Amino acid sequence: MAPKSNRLVASALRVDEMPRDGKIELAFLGRSNAGKSSLLNRLAGVQVAHVSGKPGKTQRIHFYSMPNWYLVDLPGYGYAQVSKSLREEFGQAVEAYLTTRQPLIGGILIQDIRRGPQEEEFSLRDWAAARNLFFIVVASKLDRINKAEQRERIRVLEDAYGQKVYPISSRTGEGVDAIKAAIIGLGLTI
Repeated sequence: MAPKSNRLVASALRVDEMPRDGKIELAFLGRSNAGKSSLLNRLAGVQVAHVSGKPGKTQRIHFYSMPNWYLVDLPGYGYAQVSKSLREEFGQAVEAYLTTRQPLIGGILIQDIRRGPQEEEFSLRDWAAARNLFFIVVASKLDRINKAEQRERIRVLEDAYGQKVYPISSRTGEGVDAIKAAIIGLGLTI
């Protein structure tokens, strides 16, 4: 991994703290500890986001500068080692972001390959479909299971989501090029 970079442009919990320059935004969504920050760092090619083994470390909406667009790291949902009131504050900030941001063109849902989708994941898929936004599902932590389990988990996730799932390992880099290609397919530069 390349050295730490300072691509962080804004860290927000309110709409008035978010960038106002109109650059396209692509959101990273998922449960706490699903691997959002690890994938974000892998895509950026430098360490832009803090990675922790403890769920709930991303506590604000972070806007990272990419060439003419923002990669937006949202706080995770589900279990996090923070207070209930803080989790509610994250949830309200994320909901406001997802429902009001005009530059937002879609989301990348990061799903731990070892887990099944739950109501929140299906809600995010439906949110993107209702707004006709770009939406892909990334199955992270591929390196944590063997090849036979990988094939089975990918099949299960694709059946559940009703769409292609992109398996990746942020640790080894396996599958990351396919995510880059999907982003480039949107006309964005990495």
